[in-house]
Amino acid sequence: MAYSFSSSSPAEVYRQLAAWSTSSLISSPFAAALQVGPCTLALRSSSRLLLDQVLRPLACPRLATATAQATVDWLDLGDVPLPELPWPPQQHSAEQETSEYRGEGYLFTRHGDVLLTALDEQNGHTVALVHAPARWPLRHYKQGIFITLYQLLRGHGLHLIHASAIGRDGRALLIAGRSGAGKTTTMLTCVDAGYQFLGDDTTLLWLDPAGTVQVAALLSTLDVTDKTAAWFPQLAPFLSPQRNHTGKRQIILSEAFPQRVAAQAQVVALLMPMVTGAVTTTLTPLNKATLLNDLLFFSVDLQDPAFTRRHVEFLAQLVEQNPVYLLRLGSEREDVLRAIADALAE
Repeated sequence: MAYSFSSSSPAEVYRQLAAWSTSSLISSPFAAALQVGPCTLALRSSSRLLLDQVLRPLACPRLATATAQATVDWLDLGDVPLPELPWPPQQHSAEQETSEYRGEGYLFTRHGDVLLTALDEQNGHTVALVHAPARWPLRHYKQGIFITLYQLLRGHGLHLIHASAIGRDGRALLIAGRSGAGKTTTMLTCVDAGYQFLGDDTTLLWLDPAGTVQVAALLSTLDVTDKTAAWFPQLAPFLSPQRNHTGKRQIILSEAFPQRVAAQAQVVALLMPMVTGAVTTTLTPLNKATLLNDLLFFSVDLQDPAFTRRHVEFLAQLVEQNPVYLLRLGSEREDVLRAIADALAE
């Protein structure tokens, strides 16, 4: 069966996608419920294979039953290609292989030839069409599944930050910095030593009723360079054979360290790592404006002006209420762990 649209109205295109999904879900209702921070998500799929593919990289807790605040319906197209949307994209990212179109309260996102999603922003419902999920490459997990779920979650008080996150005993550190600063290597060093994983590169945060910032786990996927992989040879069996556009390989960390993934933790400090080439690692206070400048540049969601304002205010509050440190990374592993323990104990 080939899919095509009979209208160019965004609302009608969404309704047609929802109708296709509904008819498929009636005969094959595979489902799961997820808890992501304060939000409960329902996932429904037309095939067990597709649901397993979607759940595989997720780090958030699964619930037996729940009243969902938002829903994603996943439609397995098998070998049928994705339909073409009736308009050119308004935004396009060659790096992420994504294109977007927004109109009449609906957001449509295409991820290459693999995934097409349509979000009803008012009702918190997404329809996702997936081409050949059995061959869905791991490099698409981070962009496809994360973006699809985040588009829903940002309407429920969750905010994106360009940082890794590790924790212990309900307390979390955010490791923020530019690409190549040492975020992933520092995070892996900690997880290998027994700390809990909460996020890598794209981490979700939310403000709890007490006014403290919490980390909410979502994905356990990460991209690693060959150099980083060589430092952690125990990860070799879990590395994907494919590489992304930057030459990095992907790993699902919950498969390598199944007992070291946490659902959430309270943020107690932020670290900006810096690779120095020295032997010893040092931890020193950092000017908060320096870190906030990086966070605003790399983390702020520019999809919607109202949400952008809330995102900027949230990041400013995060930096204002937590200690901020410069982590000058040395080559001695135990030195790095000592500095991490000191920051977490503050």
